[in-house]
Amino acid sequence: MKCIGFSRLLAYTSVLVLANTLSPLVAPRTAATAEHPSLIGCAQANEHLVLIASAELDPNCTYTGGIEITNSGVLLDCRGAVIAATTEGADHGILITAPASVALHNITIRNCTVEGFLNSVRISRTGFRSLAPGTEYHEAHHDIVIEDSTFRWSRGVGVFIDAYVTRVTLQRLRIEGAGSSGIYLEAGSRDNLIADNVIVGNGFRQNGPHGQSWTLGNGVNIWFWGTGREGISVDGSRHNRIIGNRLERNSAGGVFLYKNCGEFAHQQPDRWWERRYGADDNLIEGNHFVGEHTGVWIGSRMSENPLPMDCSDPAYVEEPLVRVTLDRARGNRVLGNEFRDVTFGVRVEDDDTAVIANRFGGADPSQLAVVVGTRWRTIRLGRPVTGTTIVANTAQIAGNMSPYRWTYGHSNTTFIDNNSLDLPAVFCQAPPIPTNPFIFVLAFVAIDPNDQPPTSAINLALPRLPTLNPCTTELRGNVPIAAAPSFTG
Repeated sequence: MKCIGFSRLLAYTSVLVLANTLSPLVAPRTAATAEHPSLIGCAQANEHLVLIASAELDPNCTYTGGIEITNSGVLLDCRGAVIAATTEGADHGILITAPASVALHNITIRNCTVEGFLNSVRISRTGFRSLAPGTEYHEAHHDIVIEDSTFRWSRGVGVFIDAYVTRVTLQRLRIEGAGSSGIYLEAGSRDNLIADNVIVGNGFRQNGPHGQSWTLGNGVNIWFWGTGREGISVDGSRHNRIIGNRLERNSAGGVFLYKNCGEFAHQQPDRWWERRYGADDNLIEGNHFVGEHTGVWIGSRMSENPLPMDCSDPAYVEEPLVRVTLDRARGNRVLGNEFRDVTFGVRVEDDDTAVIANRFGGADPSQLAVVVGTRWRTIRLGRPVTGTTIVANTAQIAGNMSPYRWTYGHSNTTFIDNNSLDLPAVFCQAPPIPTNPFIFVLAFVAIDPNDQPPTSAINLALPRLPTLNPCTTELRGNVPIAAAPSFTG
């Protein structure tokens, strides 16, 4: 860990904070649209509507057939109208779609309420799986704005931005009660802006705590109770700005950054495709996280056991019921956010992360502000998390003088000018964070797929650490936990 003198510390801190927090001002992007959109009245409210030109909806109607946009230069202004699914199998409230060879652009959706579909909104490039490396962004969708709307109660993801889609703006939205992630940035999407949204209570259906069946890679059927999904999923998506949002009480947490390991490679090969990029170089700034289990998780699948996902990425750990692949989420910046009553504020499990000028508060002394370290990669490959910058953060977590911690080792960490309870803080060791048996899975039992789902009295509380003793000195990492002294507090 780097140490510098007091005068150099002040200068270094000022320059570093300035360089990392002066991101471009968030200005609403405005797509070009027709001056006189047509009105789609109540007589068509039960039809599936395909728009090739700008349109308005009648706020006195409820539209049930879903809306599809297939042309560039389209404005859809719902004017407060509701688009609601009337059947359990309805797929998309609003679908923006074209073949991967057609670059849709300059599309705006505003003033809509969408509820009850699989996805409230999806932006899709059909045929993207066949795009060759280096050609993925030829004719990519771009400059799409979705604003001032409410999306709720989707069975799956609320707003889904598909692979190799670029420059989408999601602003001033309320996304609530999605069965899966509130917002999903699919692998290869990039340069998107997610600003000034409220993302609350999502993720309790898919992989959630009520339980569902799953077939493991070895063919064993299980019934499992899970962690659910997060507010924003950044899955192999790069150069995005997530700014000024409020994320509250989502099932698994706030913003998770990771790379899909190539799921369903053998079980469902028609759904498999190659994920080529990591969740790299994203900016997470000025957001408010409230009541989450984990606020921001960098490399959220690095220490997980994704055996049930049937991954195509090569494994570096293979044991009975364990198969671990590398996650990828490098060079991300977490700046000037506020975390309130969050169990783990920021978890860092990949390299070159900046955690600067954040504020952490809570009433539970077991809560931690920042945790750096990853399990399998450190132990098996001798590659602890490296290059983390932790500067000018403040914590007001009641009873916790030492909320900045590392586990399993770390290297080349910069830790300066961080405070806890108005006193200078140190960076010290934590015990290993408890993990689930498989990714998403809190508890499971083997089942006969023909039997009724089990009822359970299993404790389904998410894993967490006990309240830790304060650190009196800095305990340094740079070694795998297997070779380090045992944790003593």
